[in-house]
Amino acid sequence: MRILIFVFLCFFQAYTIAQTPTASQTAHDFYTWYLTKGVNLGWKQAVKRPELSAGFQKKLTVFFQKLEKDNEGGYDPILQAQDYEDKFTLKPIAQTASKATFYFSMFEQKTAIVTLTAVNGKWLIDNIQGVK
Repeated sequence: MRILIFVFLCFFQAYTIAQTPTASQTAHDFYTWYLTKGVNLGWKQAVKRPELSAGFQKKLTVFFQKLEKDNEGGYDPILQAQDYEDKFTLKPIAQTASKATFYFSMFEQKTAIVTLTAVNGKWLIDNIQGVK
């Protein structure tokens, strides 16, 4: 009986690991959603996405609230651009066990560096900054 339980736990562990998205997949899934739906839903929906770390959600919320207060618009900190298209690429820059960075590109130009951190075995977008 103990062997059967052990085998079951091993298979369950392997299944759980196989189902955890990679850093690349997490970033890709977020940007696919954002460019096809999120942009039209508005920032209040975007900052609630589970692919974003709590700290980054808070940072984005403060940024967007300031834009609204100052009656400014047009600039999107998630895309690091004013214009967008739903075609994009993510190119790896570096990755360790706890951090991954990618170039995000639209219109065949790099617009942002996306940083993800591993939190409790899950990759979360923790920062997006413009390419200089």
